[in-house]
Amino acid sequence: MKLNYITILVRNLEKSLEFYKELALLNVVNQIELPIGKIIFLSDEKDSTMLELIEFKNDEKVEVKGMVMSFLVTEALENIHSKAVKLGYHPSYIINQEPKPKHFTVKDPDGIIIEFSERFVS
Repeated sequence: MKLNYITILVRNLEKSLEFYKELALLNVVNQIELPIGKIIFLSDEKDSTMLELIEFKNDEKVEVKGMVMSFLVTEALENIHSKAVKLGYHPSYIINQEPKPKHFTVKDPDGIIIEFSERFVS
């Protein structure tokens, strides 16, 4: 069994879209415009990571406590970290302490903790 996608009911679709496109390197693969709002599907180039962002008027929005989404980076972790700083996000320092792989965290526009990490090499 494979997780198909994760859905987030976002507060601001444009801000969330920018975050996931710029930092997680996801691309828009489908958009649905409805009278009550908009749905955007994002995916990596292999369709192995899929995310659905929904912004509906007058509807519930995501609330998070204790949730972390982790992305395995495909480029230098330092590049993603620098990009997060340049875009005005406030990432943690890069942590390089076993047993976890080298990583950092940053909150998305809705407050979800996003972890970016390198593949662990022992």
